[in-house]
Amino acid sequence: MVDVVFAWAPWCPTCRAFLPIIDEYARDSKGKIRVGKLNVGENPSISSSYSILSVPQILVFDNGQLKETLPGAMHKDEIQSKMAAYR
Repeated sequence: MVDVVFAWAPWCPTCRAFLPIIDEYARDSKGKIRVGKLNVGENPSISSSYSILSVPQILVFDNGQLKETLPGAMHKDEIQSKMAAYR
């Protein structure tokens, strides 16, 4: 199973603007790709273990293994394009 984790912070305006895009992508991908959100401020140990130094950032896991890190905010079609390799 492929998982997408959106690393964000509430103090980050770009992150907050990107949240609806992530939510829409999650609805569209339901059953194919699991999508989650990681608040880096509330989860510093997880953020540290994946070397998340800036937000927003998308982490892509395939069968539990980190495969790719995508920095910055993207449009939904850009995310879909990147994730096409994992389907």
